[in-house]
Amino acid sequence: MKKIFVAALCVSLIGFTSCSTMKKSKEDASTSKTSTFFIGTYSGTIPLGDSKQNVEIIFKNDNTFTLAETLPGSTDPMSSTGTWKYDKNLNKIILIYLNIADRVTTFSVINDKTIQMHSGSAWTKETKGTEYNLVRQ
Repeated sequence: MKKIFVAALCVSLIGFTSCSTMKKSKEDASTSKTSTFFIGTYSGTIPLGDSKQNVEIIFKNDNTFTLAETLPGSTDPMSSTGTWKYDKNLNKIILIYLNIADRVTTFSVINDKTIQMHSGSAWTKETKGTEYNLVRQ
């Protein structure tokens, strides 16, 4: 009887420990997924109709940003500013523009050096795909 009780106790402890370990590893996995975004300057060339535009965004420590977009044939970038927030659950950066109400821009964090721009408005389709990747400088 004593051996059965000790065996049952051991099985219970092993089960409890493995459940606790599984829960911790799931938490670690979700945390590591969201820890790759770094503040700084990201840039790249993305599609714009049949041509391409240069894009540079600076994420600052005070949660503000400056987005510079240079259209084909132009040397003067269009500049937008506002605030940004990082959604750890979605692993996305969301821009809130200072003077543009209908534009929605988010960035998926691909890895510690790359983000993918998703831009659109109420009238346009959201962009997506590797051709919209920006790289940290």
